[in-house]
Amino acid sequence: MNQTQWAELNDIPEVAGKPARSATSPASGADEEKPKLPPPEAVGIGLLQTPVLNDPNELLKYRYLCRGGGMLLVGPAGVGKSTLQMQASLCWGIGREFFGIHPARPLKSLLVQSENDHGDLAEMRDGVLDGLAFSPEERVAACANLLVATEDMRTAVEFCDEVVEPLVALHKPDLLWIDPALAYLGGETNSQKDVGAFLRNGLNPIVHRHQCGVIILHHTNKPPSGAEKPKWNGNDFAYLGSGSAEWANWPRAVLGLRSIGGHDIFELHAGKRGSRLKWEDEEGQRSYIKVIGHSTSRQFWREVPQSELDAAREKPDAEARFGRHKPTMEEFLKLFPTSFKKEPREALLSGDQVKVAFLKLGWHRDLYKGMYEQTEADGLLAIVRGEGRGGQLLRGLPEIVAAYTARREEAGSIMEQVPLKVCAKRRKPPKRR
Repeated sequence: MNQTQWAELNDIPEVAGKPARSATSPASGADEEKPKLPPPEAVGIGLLQTPVLNDPNELLKYRYLCRGGGMLLVGPAGVGKSTLQMQASLCWGIGREFFGIHPARPLKSLLVQSENDHGDLAEMRDGVLDGLAFSPEERVAACANLLVATEDMRTAVEFCDEVVEPLVALHKPDLLWIDPALAYLGGETNSQKDVGAFLRNGLNPIVHRHQCGVIILHHTNKPPSGAEKPKWNGNDFAYLGSGSAEWANWPRAVLGLRSIGGHDIFELHAGKRGSRLKWEDEEGQRSYIKVIGHSTSRQFWREVPQSELDAAREKPDAEARFGRHKPTMEEFLKLFPTSFKKEPREALLSGDQVKVAFLKLGWHRDLYKGMYEQTEADGLLAIVRGEGRGGQLLRGLPEIVAAYTARREEAGSIMEQVPLKVCAKRRKPPKRR
């Protein structure tokens, strides 16, 4: 059993004005009434204030997580979620971004965990500090902003009232981390009643009272395989956590970690509120995915370059490991329609539409960029920017793109009322040696 931060229960410091036990606490007597909270205040919608620049309630930009809010970090068992937590909290402790997630300012973190002993935690710390080349001054500041408490005995109400409440009141962190969820739930992970009581009745009052955010590490369900594997898409990743849908409904934000090949390469999915992170892909388009992997030299996570990902997919066992195959050029071109009913825009595809198609068809999602470039160089596809400020890049067969461009030029004229019909032909890709 790991050594707890408080050797004896009597050593836990008393907190002035500690609130009564939560409504989920067992009653000491059969006739004892549970404490009642007043109803929430109703405020006119017109009185609400738009958040200002440098909002003190903002923890992770751009309002991805704010004080009083919760977030879930979900991933398979044993892949390094604790190291990912260590890296995030050390980076955010000095105001440094973590895989494109920017803190609003240097953040103080309190980690309550049950699985790693002090030696494990020290190895993670050193791996991150060395691997990310923290300067001596940064090391001091980062470590000063991360406190760790080990607790492996109390769960549910006792955990919230006797562990979390006094620690948060004493140390006043910006972020409370809990690793892992199931060590402290004290109930059934599939039970909405048990999960809701832990999250909403146990943790919510604490983070609201002390104005901090909370990030919970949680395990995924058994990973899908075979025909089910490619079907995860978009907001589906908010539901990666094992058990009740409360694990997805309660948090303001969800990050999901999923292996895409062996034990080294993973996708980090922003499955809920991901647009607020303002991630972009190589083409400057909005993205909800970062490809990350384990370092081969130190215990830390790194962003995987496209060249390394491409090389991994070319290995003989890549299809078995990644669970998806590489489409031919002919298969790729069949994604793009040859005609439309009313407007040419119907037959043009955005980057997100192509990514979704790749996932549904079981193709390697990261191959689409190279196939774009090749088909455009061969004149098989054309590219155009959509309407409006910051319009998306759209791709389609050359005749369709030409019709779309012509239709835009006709906007406001009588020609705009003339029905337009185009039937494009897919040309065969040139043979390559």
